[in-house]
Amino acid sequence: MSTSDVRPGRLVVLSDDECWDLLRSRPVGRIAWSGDQGVSVVPVNFAVDGEAILLRTTPYSLMARDCAGQEVAFEVDEIDDEHRRGWSVLVRGRCEREERPSEGPHPWATGSRLLGLRIGVRSLSGRRIVSSGSADA
Repeated sequence: MSTSDVRPGRLVVLSDDECWDLLRSRPVGRIAWSGDQGVSVVPVNFAVDGEAILLRTTPYSLMARDCAGQEVAFEVDEIDDEHRRGWSVLVRGRCEREERPSEGPHPWATGSRLLGLRIGVRSLSGRRIVSSGSADA
């Protein structure tokens, strides 16, 4: 199927429950923040703990220095280029260091990722693009 055969889809707003389910379905998201070097966006492994996002990093990373105690954004998505479908969930909240890091995610990158960070969710929103005429929501 060529992309010229695919009709534009429609945008559907997701419920909070759908957003949490989608967040739990993926192992990698992106954290975004504004710090000393400007705006940064970094892909990270994560885990969901209740209504919080857990990350692990090295204590000397840019993320550790800039994010702790600050407002951040966190996004997870899935895109199907061929069918022009997908979804995206956006979390906004305050990122804090964990005093005693929880089990958290299992990072894919090597190295000592001892610092736990927790994003307390202040707002949650999600959108899904579905094929025109589809009953999928």
